[in-house]
Amino acid sequence: MYFKYTHLTIWGVLMSNELRVKIFENYLATQGQSSSFVYKNIKGQWPYYEVNYSQIFSNLDKDSQIFEIGSGPGSLLSWLKMKGFKNLAGAELSPMDAKNSNELLGDDYVSTVDGFKFLKDSKEKYDVVIMKAVLEHQQKSELLDIIETCKNALNPGGMLVIDVPNMDWLLAAHERYMDLTHEVGFTPESLKTLLSLFFNDNKIWGSRTTIKGLKKLVRSLTLCIFKMFLRALGEGASTVKYDSRSIISVSKRN
Repeated sequence: MYFKYTHLTIWGVLMSNELRVKIFENYLATQGQSSSFVYKNIKGQWPYYEVNYSQIFSNLDKDSQIFEIGSGPGSLLSWLKMKGFKNLAGAELSPMDAKNSNELLGDDYVSTVDGFKFLKDSKEKYDVVIMKAVLEHQQKSELLDIIETCKNALNPGGMLVIDVPNMDWLLAAHERYMDLTHEVGFTPESLKTLLSLFFNDNKIWGSRTTIKGLKKLVRSLTLCIFKMFLRALGEGASTVKYDSRSIISVSKRN
């Protein structure tokens, strides 16, 4: 019986990997178009970066070595370039995404490689390693090695920046399953547990919305009523981040 279940588990992993490889061969034409508006407007996420990432990069030297895993169509790297950062590099499994990124950035910033395998040969090389919308695509069995690899690739004092869908969010179920390559979901607590295995200095917070005016007011009031309703039922801790679609973390290598 043990052999049977082990055999089925291994077969399931192999089929899952085959599916991921097939999708990532041309993520733009398969999953990307349906699950992310950034493919239609490369600057569409810049307001999100301004609101949520500016505080992370504001005091960073413009000559810092920055590496992004899973750079997709190049939205974040192009934002960092616009901000004046000079030493940018990325890894992207999808050849079409890497090609689009380099056309957008005007140089060969992004390589079509497995970013984690690439970093294994890059000990203490980078000041910043970024994973936005990447970690949720990895199998749970791979997470330990991934975080350790990222840590080893950082210079002393360097930081690992992670941005993942928030499983506390009101529409977390949709976020978790809208992409066929999603493998795992995170809450602030589970992400902190993972990062604490390798980093002592971890800061984790919920992403802030970019909507403004009346929409923002209506959103805030709706969430406030929702939280009051849950508390009245005896459900819902006050620290649960229902209003944040993503979780952002910064871990520094001491």
